[in-house]
Amino acid sequence: MPAVRKTLSDTLLQQLSERIECRTGLCFPPARFADLRRGLTHAGVESGVHDTRAYAESLLARGLSRADLALLAGWLTIGETHFFRDERAFEYLETTLLPELIAAKRGGERRLRIWSAGCATGEEPYSIAMLLQRLLPDLKDWQISLLGTDINPKALARASAGIYTEWSFRGTPAWVKPSFFVARADRRYEIEPSLKRMVSFASLNLAEDSYPRILNQTHGLDLIICRNVLLYFGASSIPQVIDRFHGSLVESGHLVMGAVEACQMEFRAFTAIAAPGMALYRKHGSLPVGRSGGGLCGLMESVPSKKGSLA
Repeated sequence: MPAVRKTLSDTLLQQLSERIECRTGLCFPPARFADLRRGLTHAGVESGVHDTRAYAESLLARGLSRADLALLAGWLTIGETHFFRDERAFEYLETTLLPELIAAKRGGERRLRIWSAGCATGEEPYSIAMLLQRLLPDLKDWQISLLGTDINPKALARASAGIYTEWSFRGTPAWVKPSFFVARADRRYEIEPSLKRMVSFASLNLAEDSYPRILNQTHGLDLIICRNVLLYFGASSIPQVIDRFHGSLVESGHLVMGAVEACQMEFRAFTAIAAPGMALYRKHGSLPVGRSGGGLCGLMESVPSKKGSLA
């Protein structure tokens, strides 16, 4: 294989960083140029271009197509996840938040609409589905819409397949495997079919695609879970995403964010609710005129880089 040339000037990286942030929301300040350079190198090789500079220059010259974004997403986004990641957060979901949502719906239309935004390889929405099966003995009488979205098509393919290795079960409660998985001969585990049918997956770019929208199931939601996704977004993109989440929720709908990322963001028209392991907000009213928000791009120096999926 030809040698891969990695010499990219800071000027070229800055231009690409601005273009990528504009199209995806992902922020690559100078402190993260090494991550951007590494991702471009891998994406170039995958596309058949072994000269990283030539690949980067071609992206700038032609503009980023959806195919380019899909390829880059696999190398520039974060996908570190596993089932029931953050024990405290899922304990609160099981014992408090989901039971409250269920109780509020039980006397009328038995319908729950939940969106896992930035679901990576699907462990989070499947974990929610497991909780709903445990909490709803009359599940057959309910209309459950459980959506997982991501910008990374490779991650979504793995999520849709529903086949996982031991790595996805680290720290997972003992009841998970025997209740919801079938062991395979290749030492992997496959989601039980009835659980798999509860979750649908779709590609969605939080910075660019249209939502709330009925056609992509991002309208009239009771709960949105978007944990540790906007942590990697630029300051200009974060308020727009939060505003659109607000529009996607029903009145008194809930938004779950990562505890660390939310401390630097602004959530007007939301009421903060104390909850362990997460930042939890309840929608109230309409968005104020002239809304603005903060971002976390300035914190990128301390963010670890991992290959995977994000939004």
